[in-house]
Order: sequence, then C-alpha cells, then structure tokens
Amino acid sequence: MSTRCFWFRKTLQPIHSDSTLVQAVLVLNLNGPRVLLALGAGTLLAAGCREARPRYPGMAIMGLYSVVIDSQVHGAPTEAQLTAMSPFLSSELRELLHAATLLRNNDIENFPDEEPSFADASLFTSLFEGPTSLAILADPAGADTRRLAVRFTYDRSPPTITWTDTVVVIEEGGRFVVSDVAYGGDWEYANRGTLLGTLRSPQEPSPGVAWTLRLDGIGTIRVGMTIAEVEQQLGGTARIERIEPGDACGYAFLASVPGGISFMLAGDTVVRVQVDTTGILTEAGVGAGTTEANTLTRYGGLIRVEPHPYTGPEGHYLIVDDPARPGYRMIFETDGNVVTSFRAGRLPEADLIEGCA
Repeated sequence: MSTRCFWFRKTLQPIHSDSTLVQAVLVLNLNGPRVLLALGAGTLLAAGCREARPRYPGMAIMGLYSVVIDSQVHGAPTEAQLTAMSPFLSSELRELLHAATLLRNNDIENFPDEEPSFADASLFTSLFEGPTSLAILADPAGADTRRLAVRFTYDRSPPTITWTDTVVVIEEGGRFVVSDVAYGGDWEYANRGTLLGTLRSPQEPSPGVAWTLRLDGIGTIRVGMTIAEVEQQLGGTARIERIEPGDACGYAFLASVPGGISFMLAGDTVVRVQVDTTGILTEAGVGAGTTEANTLTRYGGLIRVEPHPYTGPEGHYLIVDDPARPGYRMIFETDGNVVTSFRAGRLPEADLIEGCA
C-alpha cells in the first residue's frame, strides 16, 4: 500500500457561506492521483498524508477512506489495515473493529465450513463492494461532534452507483477521528443502521463494549471493580448467586452482558471472569472452539499445559502467566482437542476449580 502526499494552495469559492460557517468540500478519488480538500477560499490544503494529525473533520474522513479504498478493505480489516486506519478512528471504533477481526479469524480457523463473521462486505459504507471515490458535501458546526454528509461513488464496474452516507466525527485526544457511519443507501441489499450497530450486533446485548477477555478483565470491566461499579458501567442490576446467603464468594450475571459470561465475586469485588460460550475471544484471538495447537502457538512462551483435574489426561488446562501482569492468570479448559471454556482473573481465585472452592 503506497502513501501519497500532496500539498498545494488554491483559491476556491465555498459552497455555502454565512456569518458563522463556511461549508467545505472534500473530493477523494484513488482511481487516479486526484485528491482535493477545500476548507475555504485561500486555505492551505493537505491531502493524502496518512501521517498527518487530522486538524479538521474532513481530514479524518479523508485519511480513513484513503486506507479503505486504496487497500480495498472488505469485511473486518486485517491487522495491517487496522494499523493504517487507526490514527483516524475513535478508540471505541478501533476496539470494535479489532474484536471483529479476531472473531472473523477465529471463525475461519475453527468453523471452515461456515460463513465467517465480517467476511467480505464493506463495513464503512452502504454498498457491499465499498466506494471508489467520495466527496464530503457539508461540514456543519459543532464543537465536539460533527455529522458530515458524504457522497460515495462506485465505478469499478458498470453500472456506476452513487449514494450518501453520514460520517460522524468527534474530537478525541486533541485530534478529529471518525466515530461512526450512518448508512444511507436505500436499495434492497444496502447495509442498514450504523457501523457501530453492525459491529456490536454479534455480541448483543452489550452496546458499546467489545467483549475481549484480558488477564485483568473483559471489555470495559476490570478485576478489582465493585459490582456496583460494573452495574453503573454497563447498566442494569446484577443477579448474584451465592452458594449460601452469607457466603463471600458468588457469581454475578447481567442482562447487558452476553450469555455465557459471568463475574466471580469476593464480597462485592470482581475477582475473575468466566466465559462458557462461543464468539468471545481473548486479546490473542483464542475462544471456545480454538484448537489446542493454535492456542499454544498464539501464547508462545507464556503458556504451559497441565492435565485437566477432571477429564485428564485427555483434557488439559492451558495456563497463561504473563510476567508483565503478575498476580493474574488465564486458564483455558480443553477436551484434548479444542478449548471448551476459559477464565481469567487475579490469583488465587483464577485457580479455583469448583467455582468458589
């Protein structure tokens, strides 16, 4: 993927103008070396520079879609594509795209006879094939959030198709980034709703959270939080199950969390996350259904194998310890071939075999 950078100055007439707002136009066409960003008459223009810090909403859109078009991103991006577009993505959108990539890769490896999640349809526009060029039509005022109408065109094969989506840009970390896309296509098989909604849908009912398991938590939830903090973070009231009413140890379940995920509690503190379902992955891309061999490869020298306390020697515990995260552990339970369930949390609770015992 090549990087192209054009700097030039040109005097242009704005599309619309009043006392408070000058409208702007961005035209990006990567079928040829034509890129135009107009930010008002006599403005210095910068286009095609992916290393540039997006100082205007249009620059964030330009940077993102230069990657989407130039790399022909279809479905969840590859790791290289996601790295290239990351400077132009909000942290939430980047995390959700990363989770989608892990889910797609896991499906391909472990369910080869089924259509993988986020396989090949464009996620960033209404059209399945994605765009070949675009033009930003308006840049409305707004200090923190801007919804920019963008006209997309696809002309790689006849007939030429043109449509308008709305790209949402916010300020984050001192720069403009794309946070969502509202699809505007009105044909039968157009993408519907929004990009965020599409990325969240395989993991509903968990809006705004990419459920990726880490040694110290999952999604936005971290070991050490109180259950009250979890409820405030995710919404809803937890259902807590304890063996006896006075027991300190128990498990919490929330409707806003995908089924098959539970939180072990010591008193009111989250100490461990348990995953007993498919579709949830770790940061290394391992989930229920991942082969033992692939799990060992992904974690390299951080993982060791022990017989499963109940199903060994056929079944195994694959135990992950990271020197960079002392006091935490992740354990994959297997049937000798694939992962069947897994958990992560602080020690000693991560090692407990029978729930709280």
